[in-house]
Amino acid sequence: MLQKLTYRKTLIVSIALTVGIVLVVLNSSALFTERQYTTTKSRVPADYMEDQQQPFQSDSNANPTDPWYCSCYSDTDTEDASLGLGEDASAGLGPSIVPDTFSKPPDDMLTKINDNLQDNRVLIVAAANYGMRDHVYNWIESLKRTNEPKFLILCLDDQLYQHLAQTGYEQHAATIPDTWLHQKIDAGFEEYYTQKYRIITHAKTLVVQQLLYLDINVLFSDVDIVWLKPRIREQMYLFLDMRSETHVVFQQEGSDQKNVNSGFYIMRPSEKMKRLLAATIYFGDQNGDLTQQGALNKAMGYLDLRLTTSDVILLDVLHWPNGWIYFTNHYTKSLGIEPYIVHANYLVGEDKKNKLREDNFWYVDDAWLISMDEQLNSGKNDTTITTTAAATNETSKIKM
Repeated sequence: MLQKLTYRKTLIVSIALTVGIVLVVLNSSALFTERQYTTTKSRVPADYMEDQQQPFQSDSNANPTDPWYCSCYSDTDTEDASLGLGEDASAGLGPSIVPDTFSKPPDDMLTKINDNLQDNRVLIVAAANYGMRDHVYNWIESLKRTNEPKFLILCLDDQLYQHLAQTGYEQHAATIPDTWLHQKIDAGFEEYYTQKYRIITHAKTLVVQQLLYLDINVLFSDVDIVWLKPRIREQMYLFLDMRSETHVVFQQEGSDQKNVNSGFYIMRPSEKMKRLLAATIYFGDQNGDLTQQGALNKAMGYLDLRLTTSDVILLDVLHWPNGWIYFTNHYTKSLGIEPYIVHANYLVGEDKKNKLREDNFWYVDDAWLISMDEQLNSGKNDTTITTTAAATNETSKIKM
C-alpha cells in the first residue's frame, strides 16, 4: 500500500514539473515573438509595398520650368491606366497601332547601319537636325575619346547630312526617309518646349521604332550628352542582358525614380518594346502638347511598366546624371563622383554649351565650325572628305 502511494506521488510530481516546463517555454516563446514583431514593425512601414508600386507619373499641375516637371499624364486622367494596346478601337488607343512589320530601309542606309553595328547587334544612334550641329560634333568627339569608333547619326534634314559628309562623317550619317516621319522638320535650332521642338523629339521615337524592327539593340543618345568613360556600350548591354526579362535601361529624369529620361537608353527589339513605342507614338500624335519624353512616360503608365518589375532598369542618377543633378545641384561633383556621362538637359540655348565649356566638356573649335558652315553655304566643297581615315585626321580641328 505504501509503495503504491509513493508511486502516485512521484507520478503527480513528474506531471506537474512537465506542465511547468511547458508553460515556461511557451511564455518565453511568446515574449521572443513579440519582441521580434515589434522590431520588424518599427523598421518596415505597413504601406511599404504600396509605396513601391507606383507607375510612372507626374503632377498634372506641374510647372514646365520646375526641374521635376515631365509633361506626362494627369493623376486624375479619366482613362483607365490599365488599358493595353490591341486591336480593339474601343480601348481608346486606336486599332492596330502596333505594326507587324515595316518596309526595308533604303540600301545605302541599311549598309551604314550594318557597318556601324557592334557586338550583340548594338547600334549607338543619335538623331538631330542642322540647328544642333555644334552639339553633334561635340558628341562625336566624346565618343572618340571613349574609344567608340562606330555610331550612326540619323539626320532630320539634308543640311546636317551635307555638313557631316563635308567634314568626313558620311559613313556615320544617314538621312531619314520621309516615310519614317509624321511631320516635316525644319533645319533650325529649336528652343525647348516649342511646337517645333516637340516635332523633333517625336521624330526620335519614330526612328528608334524602325530600328527595333531590324532586330537591333538600340543604344540611343541625345547629342547634348557627353560620354566620359570607355566601355559604356558594353556596360549598358550588360545591364540589359543580365536578366532575360529586362527590356530597357533608362537614364532617370529628376531624382525621384518615377520618370525616365528618353535621351539616353538601350532597348531590346522585343514585342513589349515595340508595343511601348507604338503607344508613345500614338500619344504623341494625339496630343500636340506632349514632348516625346512626356508621351513615353505616359505610355509606360498605360502599359503598367513599373520600377519594381524587371522590365525596366533605371541608371544610377549620380553616375549617369541628368542636367538637374549635375549642373543645377552639383550633386555628382560635391560627392567626388566621376560620372560615365553628363546630360546637358534642363539647360536652354547657349547656356547648354556654356555649362559644358565651364566643366571642360566642350571639345569643338567654334572657329573651325564657322569655316565649315561657310564652305557649305557657299557651295565650296573642295575639302569634302569621304574616307574614314580622313575623318580621323579632321578630329584635330574639332578639338579645342
